[in-house]
Amino acid sequence: MKRSLKRSLLLRAGATGAMTTVTIAALLAPAQAGDVAKGRKIAAVKCQMCHGLDGQAKLPEAPHLSGQTEQYILTQMKAFRDKTRKNDMMSLVVPTLSDDDVADVAAYYSAIEVKIVKVPGE
Repeated sequence: MKRSLKRSLLLRAGATGAMTTVTIAALLAPAQAGDVAKGRKIAAVKCQMCHGLDGQAKLPEAPHLSGQTEQYILTQMKAFRDKTRKNDMMSLVVPTLSDDDVADVAAYYSAIEVKIVKVPGE
C-alpha cells in the first residue's frame, strides 16, 4: 500500500478514535513471515494442550487460533509479553518463546484453513 494512502487512512481513522487507529495500523502492518513448519513443531510442544494442534481450543477458556490472522496472533502474543493482556497459562508459556518462535507459531496457526460447513438456521 502506498505510504500516502496508508497515512491518509490512519489520519481518517484517528478522527474516529484512538482504538480505530490502532486497529487499522495493526491491519496495515507488514506480516511477520514466520516459518509454518517450525511453527507446527513449536505448537506441538507448547500450544496444543490448550489450543489444539489444529487450532481448535481443547479448553473452554482457551481461544481457537485457526482462522485468526497472523498479525492478530502476533499482536496478542505481544500483549501477553508486555503484560497488557493477562492470562495465567500464557504468562508461563510466552517467556519461553523467542521472537522467531512467536512469528513461526503465528504463521502456523494462521495458515490453517477453516471451512464453515453449516450455519445454524440456514
